[in-house]
Amino acid sequence: MCGGDAVVDVSDRWRSGDPLRDFPLAACRGCETLFVDPIPSPDVIAASYPHDFYGERAGATKGLEDWFLRRRLALAGSVAGRRVLDVGSGDGKFLHAAAAAGARVTAGVEPSTVGRTSAAALGLATVAGLDDLPEGDEFDVVTLWHVVEHAADPAQLAAAVADRVAPGGRLVLALPDAGSAEARWGRGSWFHLDLPRHLVFPPADVLRRRFEALGLRHVRTHRFSIEYDPYGLLQTVLNRFGRRHNALYHRLKRKQPLASFDRRGRIEVVIGLVTLPITAPLAVVVAWLLGRWGRAGTYTLVMERP
Repeated sequence: MCGGDAVVDVSDRWRSGDPLRDFPLAACRGCETLFVDPIPSPDVIAASYPHDFYGERAGATKGLEDWFLRRRLALAGSVAGRRVLDVGSGDGKFLHAAAAAGARVTAGVEPSTVGRTSAAALGLATVAGLDDLPEGDEFDVVTLWHVVEHAADPAQLAAAVADRVAPGGRLVLALPDAGSAEARWGRGSWFHLDLPRHLVFPPADVLRRRFEALGLRHVRTHRFSIEYDPYGLLQTVLNRFGRRHNALYHRLKRKQPLASFDRRGRIEVVIGLVTLPITAPLAVVVAWLLGRWGRAGTYTLVMERP
C-alpha cells in the first residue's frame, strides 16, 4: 500500500495449526500492512467460497440483518435521489435496501456468480468488475463493505474506486483491523483473519493516505461497528478456547445442521447458543470499549470527493 518492498515474514505469529487455514503471511516494514504472500491461485481462493457462503437469515437474525442494513445506509449518508454503487455487492441486499430508501441504483459490482445470481433474484443488475461499468461513469455514493481485504492488489482497487466517486460524492469502506487488540490476542483464531478469502489488511491511516493521494478528503474513521465487532470478538474467544473453528458462525449463518458437526463441535455449538443471551451483550460492551480505545476488530473509513 505504501509502495515499499521491505517485508518481514510473520507467518508464525498468525499460525492456527490447521493446514487448511494457514497461509504464508508477510508485513510491510514501511506501512505495517499485513498480507498473504504469495497470493494463492484463483482456484484455491474460489474453492474457499462454498455455494451457501452468503447464507439465509430468518426470524431474529433476519431482523438484525435489516437493522444492520439501516446502519450501513446511515454511514453512507442521504442516498435518496443519489446514484449508489456497491463494490463487492454480494447478494445485493445493501443495494436493495438503498433502492428502497430512494437511491438511484443502476448496478453493483460482484465477481462471484453466486452473488450476482442472488442479486438478480432481487431484481438488481450486477457486473463482475469495475471495468465492466461504462467508462467515466461516476456515483454520488460508493461503498465497499469488507471488500478491500479480498483484493490481491488493493492499491489498484483504490485507484479504480476513487475514479468512480463523483465531485461531492462519498466513499465508505469497512475493513478488518489486523492491528486491533482482538486480532493481536486472537492471532490464528481471529475471526476476521479468514484466510485465504482475506488477502490484505491495511491499517486505517495507510488506507486514508492512499485515498487522500487520489484526491479524496477524509471525513471520519469509525472505530466500532455494531454489525461486525461484537460477534467478531465473541467468535474469536470461542475459537481461541474451542477446537472447532467458527462452529457457532457456521450454525447461525450457514444454517449448518447440528448433526453435521462431530461430537466436540456439537458440544461447542450448544454451549455457544445456550450462553448467547449472556455473552452477546457482554461482547457488545467489550467491543464498544475497545472501539473507544481505537482497538476494535474493524474500522470504517469515510472519504469524500471535494
